[in-house]
Amino acid sequence: MTVSKFATQLRLGDWVELVRLPAVFSAWSNILAAHLIATTGSPHWRLLALQLAITTSLYWAGMVLNDCFDLNNDRIERPERPLPSGRIAPRAAWTVGFGLLVAGVTLGGVAGPHPFLISMLLALAIVGYDAWFKNGLLGPAAMGLCRWLNWLLGLSVGLLLVPELLLALPVFLYTLSVTLLSRAETVSGNRLAVRHAAIALGVTLAAIVGLYLVGLLTDPYALALTVVAGALLIRRLLRLMDDPPAARVRASVGLMLLCMIPLDALLLAGDGQRLAALGLLLLLLPGWILARRVQIT
Repeated sequence: MTVSKFATQLRLGDWVELVRLPAVFSAWSNILAAHLIATTGSPHWRLLALQLAITTSLYWAGMVLNDCFDLNNDRIERPERPLPSGRIAPRAAWTVGFGLLVAGVTLGGVAGPHPFLISMLLALAIVGYDAWFKNGLLGPAAMGLCRWLNWLLGLSVGLLLVPELLLALPVFLYTLSVTLLSRAETVSGNRLAVRHAAIALGVTLAAIVGLYLVGLLTDPYALALTVVAGALLIRRLLRLMDDPPAARVRASVGLMLLCMIPLDALLLAGDGQRLAALGLLLLLLPGWILARRVQIT
């Protein structure tokens, strides 16, 4: 490899774009909210640090491998991306992607048996989504499964029983909604995808209300804020349905990805941890700043 080619592979900005850096803060918020709920606000700092390292490794692995598997499509639909534009060599991306995947699972083994199991399942779900399910009927559900497992990773301080599985359900449904909407990112006029996303968002809101009804979440103020925020997002999607050009859809997908952080904060507040929920919202700041410079979707 010549010096110039080697320098190209080390160009930091291209890798930042490849891993879609602003979106990783939503993965961190999943872990932080879930971990604080599992520990009733008394973090296990070593485990929390490992969980954040695991989610970072696996999230970035998913982003890199997504573009590796999508290279042929991106040459047509997104030629400006780092791989089809030639700014990063596919071989380097494959190596880094699977390297991050192995790193995430290895860190899971260091964290303990429960995080290791969830890390393994999450790694398999990531590869399954990127390689096989993304463009099929099961694609949105597969992506939702990845986020659900990421929340379970945060909850993996102890045993994962039915209450923990249910607590992560809104994150699965919300991710389902975002992924359905993303199917209208490259082709303008896909009203059906926007409609399906709005329906999934409505089901997400209903699931959160259900968590209050069964007593898993209890704070009434957090519930009120959740209903208002959910109604505003649903309204945005309904208005988008009237005129869904790809550029507007892409902007809405980016917004909804960042709104994963407020969703996590609202779930944490629903557990009664209002101050921690406010602190979690600080992750919006670096995410929003970076999203102005780096494409998030």
